[in-house]
Amino acid sequence: MRSFAIRYTSLFALFLTAGCFTHRLGDPVATRFHDDGRAKPIAVIPTMIDTTSFDVPWSIAEELTNSIVQAVGTSGQIYIKPSEEFAVIENPFGGDLSWTKTEFSGQQFAVFLELVEHELTPVASQKSQEEPRGHYLHMGVRVRVIDIRGEEPKIVLQEVVRDSYYIPKSFFPPNYQITCWGCDEYVKTPLGIAHARLAQEVSGRVTDYILLAQNR
Repeated sequence: MRSFAIRYTSLFALFLTAGCFTHRLGDPVATRFHDDGRAKPIAVIPTMIDTTSFDVPWSIAEELTNSIVQAVGTSGQIYIKPSEEFAVIENPFGGDLSWTKTEFSGQQFAVFLELVEHELTPVASQKSQEEPRGHYLHMGVRVRVIDIRGEEPKIVLQEVVRDSYYIPKSFFPPNYQITCWGCDEYVKTPLGIAHARLAQEVSGRVTDYILLAQNR
């Protein structure tokens, strides 16, 4: 089996002001067991691959991964292992997944993510064809959930989750010195809201399919 490197975005965000702070990726956000003693399914979510070129002074892949990990963990249904304990050296979206049994030994599910679309499309103004009245932010995340409990890895979810969000002209381009990821104001910006909505959609799909696979 031929190995090849996958381009990952930096795990460390670059912020423009001292008031912005980084988030630790993969911190455990849920307990291993339900209150009644039942064990939760164990999943690992490595950092999202980013094959887009949207220019912001931090890693969108890290931001989205962090949000998805937090959302899945705080659902209370799944226990998320810290992703820094694991390495992804093969293509997680390829046909041969046998390597996941070794790389994620002892885990039950592996969730792979790839940001495949993140771009702005201008919306024409009725007054001027040259000045857009705003933009649509089109986003797409490829998701693959692997069940690695059996002898052979099994794909239980594979799809591209897409969403679009309208950003008025007055909100773009933003001042990243004030509204970068990690700043208090960021969650109220169109970009922050759009990313949060996409992360919730992805985390919901991941949670639903892991629970379905767990109960089969």
